Parts: sequence; C-alpha cells; structure tokens
Amino acid sequence: MIKYILGNRCYTCNNKNNTDSLICNLCFDEIKYIPELNFICESGDFYFDSVYSLLEYNYMLKKIIHLYKFENIRSFSSLLARLILKRYKKEFFDEYDFIVPVPLHNKKLKKRGFNQTIKILQEFIENERIFTDIFKIRNTLQQSLLNSKKERKENLKNIFEIKENRIKHIRNKKILLFDDIFTTGATLNAMAKPFFYSMVDKIDVLTVGVS
Repeated sequence: MIKYILGNRCYTCNNKNNTDSLICNLCFDEIKYIPELNFICESGDFYFDSVYSLLEYNYMLKKIIHLYKFENIRSFSSLLARLILKRYKKEFFDEYDFIVPVPLHNKKLKKRGFNQTIKILQEFIENERIFTDIFKIRNTLQQSLLNSKKERKENLKNIFEIKENRIKHIRNKKILLFDDIFTTGATLNAMAKPFFYSMVDKIDVLTVGVS
C-alpha cells in the first residue's frame, strides 16, 4: 500500500514516521513480547496439545489488529509475520507438516475481502504447507455477546469441517493451527476437533497475541 495518505505518517499514532515500516519507532516499542509461552493442555477438554503465543494483547496490538482486519490495511501482514519470525524461526515451523489458518465463514470473508490469517502465513510459509481445506460451515455469533458457558459451547458446536478427500492427506501428520489472538481457546478447540478425529499425529496452536 502507498505510504499513509496524509504523508509519511504512522498508522497507529498519526505522527510523522521516519521509518520504512507502517508504524513509527515509538509505536513499535509499545509492542510487548510476553515470556515464551508453551501452554501444555493436559485436560481432556482440549483437542490440541500445546499453545504458543508471543505478544501481549495491549492497546497497541489491538490497534494494529483492528487496522489490519477491519480497516483493510493488508500491508500489516508483513509486520505481523516479521514479529512472529523474531521469536519462532524456520526450524519451529519445519516441525509441522501443515500450518492451518482459521477459516472464515463465506459471509464474513465476502464482507472483509480477505482472510487475515492466511495472508500472514503467506509471508513466510510455502503455499503447499498452508492447509485451507477446512471450512466454517455455519456463521456463528460473536462469543463475547453470549452470556453463559453453555451458550458459547453450543455456538461453536461442530462448526468446522475438513474436506473429505483431504482427510487421508493429514492422517498421522503434525498440525499447527494459527490464529491472530488467543482468548479462551474455544474457537481453536472447535477447529482442532475434526483434525483430532482425522487421526493426525499432533495438534498445536500458535497465535500472534494472547489476552
């Protein structure tokens, strides 16, 4: 995308930006890495094994994610990819056969125009290792709008489905699910379920931020 329309400006604070990045150095310094997180899921409630996240979901990351997803500033994909690779190097991703971005329902994809998780992965993962043959078959309500745990669980029940002719290709493979933010993990757990029952060898989760 062309430099910010108001001139050489930072997208997040609107002040003059003397860098080649989308945001200025002051805003970049507000992006906070958390200590390396590897949450191992030992409870039977989870279909995935481990969770990796790298950034604190503070006001700066919220701004960046909002601009990226909802203001259509797609160039942020390269910045987010760079932040990921600062911690998780090529060797980390080489441990997995397929990296799986969270799919959007067709209605949401049409409205937004792109899947933000796919676009980030395309910055550093070969297309043949980005597994996109999983679909969100029902457009769900926003989880934060639901009051009870039962409602939230029902909202996400059996909402993801893997393309039938692709199941044989993932059997006994190592899978890394990828999303932008980890909150309760409910969506990622619902997404992990069809992989679990497809007899994959391992399912881990990586997210940019954790709240």
